[in-house]
Amino acid sequence: MERVGSGGHSVLVERDAEMAALVDVLAQVGQGKGGVVILNAGPGVGRTALLDEFLCKAAESGARVCAATGSSAEQDVEYGIVGQLFPPNGGLSAGLRLARAIGRRDTGPDPDVDALFDMLCREFRQRPVVIGVDDAQFADAPSLRFLLHLVRRLRTTPVMIVLTEPTGPDSLPPSFQAEVLRQPQCRRLGLLPLSRAGVAHTIAMHVDEAEAEAETTRLAADFHAVSGGNPLLVQALLTDHRDAHRRDQEAAIGLPATGAAFAKASLAWAYRDDPVLFDVACGFAVLGESATPALVACLADRGADAVARVMTALDTAGLLDGGTLRSAVVGRALLEHVDVETRAELRRRAAGLLRVDGAPATAVARQLLAAPVAEPWAGRTLLAAADKAMRDGQTEFSLDCLRLAGRNATTEHEHAAVVMARVRIGWEIDPRLVSPWLDELVGALEQGSLRSADAAWIVKHLAWQDRFPQAAECLRALTERAGPDAPGATAELHAVRHWLRHSCPPLDADAPDAPDLGAPRTAQPRQVSPASYAAEVLGQVLTEGPGEYTIGMAEEILRGCRYGEAAVEDLEAALLALLYADRPDRAVFWCDLLLNQAGDRSTGTSVAILSGVRAEIALRHGALHAAEQHASSALSAISRSGWGVAIGSPLAALVQAATASGMSGAAGAWLNQDVPEGMFQTRHGLLYTHARGHYHLAVDRPAAALDDFLTCGDLAKQWGMDVPTFLPWRTSAAQAHLALGNPGQARTLVREQLARPGGSTPRARGVSLRLLAATSELGQRPALLRESVSLLENASDPVELLRSLADRCQVLHEVGAPAKARMTARHARTVADSCGGHTLFRKLFKDEEPENTAEADGLTGEDQGSASLTAAERRVIALAALGHSNREIGRKLFITKSTVEQHLTRAYRKLGVRNRTDLGDLLAGTNLAAGASAL
Repeated sequence: MERVGSGGHSVLVERDAEMAALVDVLAQVGQGKGGVVILNAGPGVGRTALLDEFLCKAAESGARVCAATGSSAEQDVEYGIVGQLFPPNGGLSAGLRLARAIGRRDTGPDPDVDALFDMLCREFRQRPVVIGVDDAQFADAPSLRFLLHLVRRLRTTPVMIVLTEPTGPDSLPPSFQAEVLRQPQCRRLGLLPLSRAGVAHTIAMHVDEAEAEAETTRLAADFHAVSGGNPLLVQALLTDHRDAHRRDQEAAIGLPATGAAFAKASLAWAYRDDPVLFDVACGFAVLGESATPALVACLADRGADAVARVMTALDTAGLLDGGTLRSAVVGRALLEHVDVETRAELRRRAAGLLRVDGAPATAVARQLLAAPVAEPWAGRTLLAAADKAMRDGQTEFSLDCLRLAGRNATTEHEHAAVVMARVRIGWEIDPRLVSPWLDELVGALEQGSLRSADAAWIVKHLAWQDRFPQAAECLRALTERAGPDAPGATAELHAVRHWLRHSCPPLDADAPDAPDLGAPRTAQPRQVSPASYAAEVLGQVLTEGPGEYTIGMAEEILRGCRYGEAAVEDLEAALLALLYADRPDRAVFWCDLLLNQAGDRSTGTSVAILSGVRAEIALRHGALHAAEQHASSALSAISRSGWGVAIGSPLAALVQAATASGMSGAAGAWLNQDVPEGMFQTRHGLLYTHARGHYHLAVDRPAAALDDFLTCGDLAKQWGMDVPTFLPWRTSAAQAHLALGNPGQARTLVREQLARPGGSTPRARGVSLRLLAATSELGQRPALLRESVSLLENASDPVELLRSLADRCQVLHEVGAPAKARMTARHARTVADSCGGHTLFRKLFKDEEPENTAEADGLTGEDQGSASLTAAERRVIALAALGHSNREIGRKLFITKSTVEQHLTRAYRKLGVRNRTDLGDLLAGTNLAAGASAL
């Protein structure tokens, strides 16, 4: 890398040490001692630039400079290099005559040699002589013999010889190198690519001064990443950058501009009169990240030793990184100089080599896309690559593979396989894209052109698209295939039937001659992935309620899955199994992990479904704002029509979150969205109808709410999904009955729910006890509500906790314990602050809202409640609440028994209680209780 300075000299970057070494040898020549320097560098690193700059310095110092350049075109011209160094009409013409004399002596004695050498030495001693030969590897043999003759006599001859050679397969002949390097006055200098700082310095010398330092730093990082610090390529990038900047300033923003200069530079370093280097470099360019020395050797039809030498050359030039070309940009620029037919043949051969070598299907497919191969394996490879690319988020590449596979399909089975792959990938992008292809797949299924796994997939997604009659026909066709002689079809039927049981129960119930899926399995292995058991686990939770076995199985499934590696419906089933088993804490862990594995993807069916599950989990945690965010993300990840019947789940989450937040207008707007009619025959429809019922309750339509809840109950019982941890329709209907003035019916429903599988889990039981209290005598309510509050605190559901605290506050007022009621309201305010439920708090505690700031912290006057307690009084009552005697409290706090009694008397008065029993009841479920436990 150089730049011409104001005095005509070049400014070299990061070459000070090498230049100093050359100047040092030149100084020894001035003292009558000769020396040899071999400059060695990879292609494009700048050995010629360094030699030229040094020869200029040597001439300025008074030395006589003799220069020559080797060329493969003149390698057979005898004495070609010597003729350039010592022209016949020049002052050192004796050099050419000496070279010829040396050549004659090889065939016999020649007395002229010594005389000519003495004559040449007398001319050398007039002033120091510097002989520079660039690309010395192309020197003709007689010239090399002459140079060796000089090297052997440099101890007493004031001559400096500088030779340049490339690193790689075409360096100086080994015999010549061995002879030269054993001379004590010889040294080798190896040039390295520029560092990032060197690239930045180079850019600073060339770019406009108007460009800021930050821009230079950015360009340096980008240029170094592409070029590896190769000066030739850095200079080309600079040229293209300036050209792009002149054409359009915006074009210079972003990745480095690569144009004509970069393409020419790539050819210049790769060819360099060295066909081996060019062929091997093209092999690396074609194979890209799949390149290995063995594969490159096969593709370039060169020996392993030649490939190794080229790799050394490319590595020292900064062009390799980990055994492959540092930048695909370099490879593309290089291949532009290969004719179309040769390039296509290289691609086809590369595809075959990679396939035999067991390379990933995507790597083989990239070669096939550049040069198609009419081989049976090509179609299968393209389909496999399309599937893998889709899972990796490479949508366009996946579709390109499918288009080529479709053009190459020749049989009905191959065509059906391509269409099936296109539908699978299109479904992952957005299910609305697959509708035009489903009819064709149904026809292929009827003709027997589809595998059983594909047939099961079609059943699921016809149901998803609200095409139940066609789904039933496909299910019938799959059922006909199943049997002892078709274990694969039986296994797929088993999996799809379990999926239908918890997704679209009517389809499963109407299936003809359906085998008993609950019967023990035979010893025949299942031909499906372990993740497919998730549907069975979810079905077991929905049928039997929570259980340690199902929880363990769901976690085991999720532990063995990663985003993109398992079907998203299996991931959804495992997550919902945890959620409906009343383990939202584990469900949120695994769901967040999967979403994190999705990276920055914000669209696609998998992201949409997982975001919908995450919204449902957030609702169970009472995180209303988070539920709204996740549900909105789910709806925006794919189109509304793409959601099909499953749209009921994210809409239910939005409606329920808005209703609980007190935003009934927003909830009503979501309910006004058009939904598929078939949605109401699915699990998603149950969730939607249940959420709509709570909206009716919120807007004072208890009769409509009751109708929705009872409809949910009828379907849940009919479909075998009647567990409170999934759909607590009984407690919801009980709320509607209470609003209608039917406490007896409400009480019956609550008791039924408590007896159901899953009815004793903390959340379900906590809600049931709250409603049971509403139907009980006044004297029974405080104890029921106290237990309800305790259970819901353990369940980590702040929304339901706020409702129980509100009922408890009201009951405490009714039984004449206003101080306890105020403490309960204060605790509720803390809960509302933690979950953002201020609107709900204001609605539930409107009678407890303080009228001024002073009341916001407790009571007024002498009786100010817990807020007016002193620190000493708090410590005393905390220990008293734990059952310690006055004497024990005094010993713990280092105060007298009398002082303890005084603190307790004042605290009782402030809190409005009469004894320690009342104090324990008052502290239950409050922040003071936590303080008591800490002490």
